[in-house]
Amino acid sequence: MPEKALSTQSILTAGALSVGFEQTPDGIRVQSLLDRSTDCEFLSASPLPLFTLKLRHCETKEEIQLDAGSGWGQVAIEHTAGGAELSWQQAKVAGMRVVVRLTTDDEASALRWSLRVDNRNPEWSVWRVVFPQVAVTELGPGTKVFFPRAPGEVQTGLWQREFHHQGLYPEPWTTMQFMAAYDEQRKTGLYVALHDPNASAKDISVASSPEERTVIFTFDHPAEDMGVGGNDFALSGEAIWQLLRGDWFDAALIYRSWLRREARWFPELGREGREDTPQWMRELPVWTQAWGDRAQVVAKVKAFAEYMDVPVGFHWYSWHQIPFDNDYPHYFPVTEGFAEGVRELQQAGIYVMPYINGRLWDMHDRGVEDYQFTSVALPAATKDEQGQPYEERYGSKEADGSPVRFAVMCPVTELWQDRIRSICLRLFDEYHVDGVYIDQISAMSPKLCFDTTHGHPLGGGHWWVEGYWAMLQAIRDAMPEGAMLTSECNSEPFARWFDGYLTWTWQHDGQVPAFMAVYGGAIQMFGRAYGGGETKSLALRMKAGQQLVFGEQIGWIGPEIINEGESAAFLRQVVRLRWRLRRYFAAGEMCRLPRLEGEIPTVRADWQWRENWWVTTDAVMTGAWRLPTENKLVLMFVNVSDSPVSAQFHFDGRQYGVESQQVRVTILDQESTLDTFVAPNAFDRELKLPPGTAYAWEVCSMR
Repeated sequence: MPEKALSTQSILTAGALSVGFEQTPDGIRVQSLLDRSTDCEFLSASPLPLFTLKLRHCETKEEIQLDAGSGWGQVAIEHTAGGAELSWQQAKVAGMRVVVRLTTDDEASALRWSLRVDNRNPEWSVWRVVFPQVAVTELGPGTKVFFPRAPGEVQTGLWQREFHHQGLYPEPWTTMQFMAAYDEQRKTGLYVALHDPNASAKDISVASSPEERTVIFTFDHPAEDMGVGGNDFALSGEAIWQLLRGDWFDAALIYRSWLRREARWFPELGREGREDTPQWMRELPVWTQAWGDRAQVVAKVKAFAEYMDVPVGFHWYSWHQIPFDNDYPHYFPVTEGFAEGVRELQQAGIYVMPYINGRLWDMHDRGVEDYQFTSVALPAATKDEQGQPYEERYGSKEADGSPVRFAVMCPVTELWQDRIRSICLRLFDEYHVDGVYIDQISAMSPKLCFDTTHGHPLGGGHWWVEGYWAMLQAIRDAMPEGAMLTSECNSEPFARWFDGYLTWTWQHDGQVPAFMAVYGGAIQMFGRAYGGGETKSLALRMKAGQQLVFGEQIGWIGPEIINEGESAAFLRQVVRLRWRLRRYFAAGEMCRLPRLEGEIPTVRADWQWRENWWVTTDAVMTGAWRLPTENKLVLMFVNVSDSPVSAQFHFDGRQYGVESQQVRVTILDQESTLDTFVAPNAFDRELKLPPGTAYAWEVCSMR
């Protein structure tokens, strides 16, 4: 028998980024991922396989794994004009062939990957595919990691401590499809992403291994037709490894640039931003929420609006006679006086948005009785591999004390699409509400449904989001002019069909407004959860201040806040300042956050999102938004602490796209103009920030 060839090495370059492969007789391994400009090696000393296949036997349910590094009878690397084609075949499971195509992008210093699995074995099913996966070594003592939880989050020191975060995209803990590791001192980093225009289901994770000083980034895809013998797999979109010269904001701009070109869910933007969202919704500065019938909510919501003295959005819970989180989806009849309450609030300048749930059907949907679940809903419910409906519980109780059990409905089914559409249109047409909040659609992971009667691929793929897209488009096509839709949390692939996302999960240390850097002007964000506790006043200032600089609509707070003295005054201050700046958030886009120099203190409070939920932020929060078609910019500064803070600020107009030799700066608070001055395009200024204050600089070019 002839001897197999020894291993060989090959290197491909993409601008300043290079990737090295080792080809052995039975596999291909990634050996190096190098920033050639800084001579910085990204790969861990124990690199991961380029891909891992998880296969399942159709009859025995036995599961095995194949990876790129070993176990193949034939492998090859063929260099092409724009990169390379890598192939694997003749594994221990016959009939499997994997082809990875690599395209090198010199201009962006990026590696662009596709992957396909050809399965010619009817006894085995491709169950999951892990690709790409990369183990990144520590780049320096200040290396940071960005991952897309809620608005985005930056963590430091992960190479020295245990950390794991994972979510089945799309959902609120993995709202976008990119991550990054970067060292600002060495000016190098790695952007790791899936540019998937279809928003297919995928587990996205970041995990540390302190023993190996490694952080691992993975994308794990449930295959289409899981469990079906002979199914193939093709990566939706491209996997990207790209050099990052900057921080989380620069990573967000890479992602935004791709989204605007290719993502099927990115809204169309005009000169005034998202023009299919009504202007009132694009400009709305504040939200309140309350529960109950007309007698319980209308007077106090009107008092809240009178105190704020700006347009107000009202999120109305329990407007229906059924209990909350019970007997869904039978929302009608309404409570007494609902229609009259809607009119009364609207006459006071308040926009009314009732709550419904967009995913769930109560299995006992008339008290303790199975009214329509089995006879009507069960065929359209999502099913597990055993054919049983996926069930969820949320703490609500039936009349006999038993837990309310919900089935998760399948969004591709005609029954569910028609049911949600009819509920929304009845609220619009009969009760003339301004918007409908459809809970959970952008808040919960896809269910890997195995019901063969629904007509979608079994398990993975992008059928889940497409089902909701069809549902929501049918609602938008029929709803009145000037109406809008919102949903819970901010999973990105529904942005084209919702006008707003509720941001109540934005409650963590290390939050950065990456989502707003990507989606600013495309969808409005609102709705932090405001709790109580001993530090509630400071927590309110932290949340409301962060909402302002992040570009969110303020609040989603109970109307009784107006009775709480200093907290009410601070809230009103930021709400009214946002109202003055509303066009920037409606038609503009986020810029890099201003960075202050000096000793900036931090503050810490219990945000009470859950019990003992302590969050730390800088005492001074900053934000920047611009109107790109008008060469105008606004910078915001909010001191959320109860002590004055002084800091140095260096302004460089070129960082914000301002190219004129001089700029005019107008300093604004919630009511008035505090000062105006003319300065060079780059200048330094000392900021003196009184406690509990917010103000803005409006910067205009001088021709």
